[in-house]
Amino acid sequence: MKKNNIPQLVELSQKGDSNAFEILFITFKTRLHHSIFKILRNYHEAEDIVQQAFMRAWEKIDTFKGNSNFYTWLYRIGFNLAITKINSSRENQINEVFESNLTASENIEKDLESKELSNLVKNLLDQVPEEQRTAYILCEIDSKNYEEIANITGVPVGTVRSRIFRARKYLIENLQEQL
Repeated sequence: MKKNNIPQLVELSQKGDSNAFEILFITFKTRLHHSIFKILRNYHEAEDIVQQAFMRAWEKIDTFKGNSNFYTWLYRIGFNLAITKINSSRENQINEVFESNLTASENIEKDLESKELSNLVKNLLDQVPEEQRTAYILCEIDSKNYEEIANITGVPVGTVRSRIFRARKYLIENLQEQL
């Protein structure tokens, strides 16, 4: 069986063929790990989430209707697990993403300014409603396009655009007030 025949592999998996699902696993595990790592910024936690996502996908493979491609469905499972992990974690690992993006500077003064800005952005992002924050993170951090975000979150593209717009507007307005 060829790896590039994903719909047939999914169909076989839905009939209980674990070998077909293993090919899906081999095909998508690295790609999913890369995407989840962008969210969690922790290799081992991303690895755990990927394993959980595939286990959940195997358990729920019969619910896959084929309205989106298999990877989008799988990514949504992994993304939801990662968000649950972040929300239940005391460390709020998403902060690390912003720190790493905002603290690349050449001297101590810039580092301090950047850390202040990073903390400010993190605090403001925590105030953004969850739906807006999720859409914003998928767009800005995970580089997903609006259609992919719509498939992942299960809302129309227009809603995705609106959520990202509102999150950006909130961040910009509040950053301008505090800077």
